Amino acid sequence: MSEENEPQNGAEPETGRPDGSVGSGLAIPDPEPTVAGLSAEETTLKFRAARSLFRGSIRAAHRPVVTGTRNVPKHGPVIIASNHRSFADSIYLSALSPRRVSFMAKAEYFEGRNLGNRLVGGFMSAVGAFPVERGSAAAAVKALETGEEILRAGGVFGIYPEGTRSRNGEIGEGKTGAAELAIRTGATIVPVGLVGTEDVMPVDARFPQPKSFSVTFGKAIPAPPRQHPAGKQRKDLTEQIMAAIRALVAEAEHEREAHRSKRRR
Repeated sequence: MSEENEPQNGAEPETGRPDGSVGSGLAIPDPEPTVAGLSAEETTLKFRAARSLFRGSIRAAHRPVVTGTRNVPKHGPVIIASNHRSFADSIYLSALSPRRVSFMAKAEYFEGRNLGNRLVGGFMSAVGAFPVERGSAAAAVKALETGEEILRAGGVFGIYPEGTRSRNGEIGEGKTGAAELAIRTGATIVPVGLVGTEDVMPVDARFPQPKSFSVTFGKAIPAPPRQHPAGKQRKDLTEQIMAAIRALVAEAEHEREAHRSKRRR
């Protein structure tokens, strides 16, 4: 996990076909819905331009350690299931993932009330993110329905199984939404461990700090066929996902501490 900036071998080349996710509008190799009001070509260009801009700036400012990208299937429906430490996690994952990842995002980011929201909202729109009103049960259900549509179209859907951002770095209990989506759609689950993003963008900070962070894509978990009743199956799969995320985070934190100790000598 100490390898820095692992080549994005799980992705299609930047000059080739788009690598599969919501918004490209292309049906090869996976059928994908288009972003409202944009053609397939426009959506692809917006995505590539936005990801290139944000990926370059993130790498220059933070030198992130990105490993395990080969664990992300090149094609087909995938659920990116990650721990959640910073509001910027979705931006970092969208920019550094080998495939386009659609996340739920706060509706405020799309309203453009200030320059920061306009920048974040523009990037999130370009990569296929969609707005969700916070605190609404109906909106949460609708968001999962949208996630299911994305997966059935062969795209990649990002979700935080804990359901909320951790304020102390501890990983909480996972909710069963990711497991249910995988069982319904047959999507492969890729657990992800994020470490250090809480230092890059602390809760009360207005701007990112020039610190490093790590993103580790873990071994893929295949979706099991549905069992009846499905309650225990959802719970067991959720526990498997959370155990994988915890292991990735623990290993990354251990390596970060070892690196710090070495530098202090």
